[in-house]
Amino acid sequence: MKVSGMWRKWHWILFWLAAPLMHAEDADNIARIHVEAIGGKMRLGLLQSLQAEGQVFIDGRRLDFTLIAQRPNRLRMETRSGERTIVQATDGVNAPWQMLAGANSGKPTSLIGEESREFAADAEFDDPLVDYAERGYTLDYAGKIQWDGKQVFRLFVTRRFTAGYYLLVDTETYFIVGKQAVRKLESGREISIETRYEDFRPVAGIIMPHRMIATAEGKPLHETVMRRVQANVPVRDGIFEKPVAVE
Repeated sequence: MKVSGMWRKWHWILFWLAAPLMHAEDADNIARIHVEAIGGKMRLGLLQSLQAEGQVFIDGRRLDFTLIAQRPNRLRMETRSGERTIVQATDGVNAPWQMLAGANSGKPTSLIGEESREFAADAEFDDPLVDYAERGYTLDYAGKIQWDGKQVFRLFVTRRFTAGYYLLVDTETYFIVGKQAVRKLESGREISIETRYEDFRPVAGIIMPHRMIATAEGKPLHETVMRRVQANVPVRDGIFEKPVAVE
């Protein structure tokens, strides 16, 4: 009995010590299978740029947009509402910027605070599970939950000690189907933001969501629909760099 009791004691101690390693292995396996499920590293490596056209629905309005993305973290988005066009972009090195384009063009200004951080994060060409360790991401396995009518893996994602968020990975398809994050408002209040990714279609052999629906505290925030996505489009020089303001 004494030997049996001692074994049980050491068994639980070893299990407790090994638990973080088991979770790390689970997270690593989920990321690895996810990459294969969406098309594999070879196809991802062949994809160097994207151009997408679609609409954003927010507060009962429809905004048309065109975006151009290029590896590793360059993004330019033009959003149009009537005669008004707003350009937001980042060259992946300097702070993201924005300006009013067209006949009444304004001076470019740098995005700041949470808006700048979110735009820079959105500019990442690959999702956080692709080569996550090499890109500075840390994944922690947070178990399985029922979410939006399906069972999902929950992964806690952080990068370089910044605020983290949860990615929800479908246990059957291994697609990223959701994101759960907390946003801090200027007032200091924190709100929960949840994003659903839907309408998965192949683009140059890579499976991508074509519909993103965001809610804040359970209430509709905005919906983004990509109508057309083209792979490896030619990218003009300088379109991501902040224009020099002319006095």
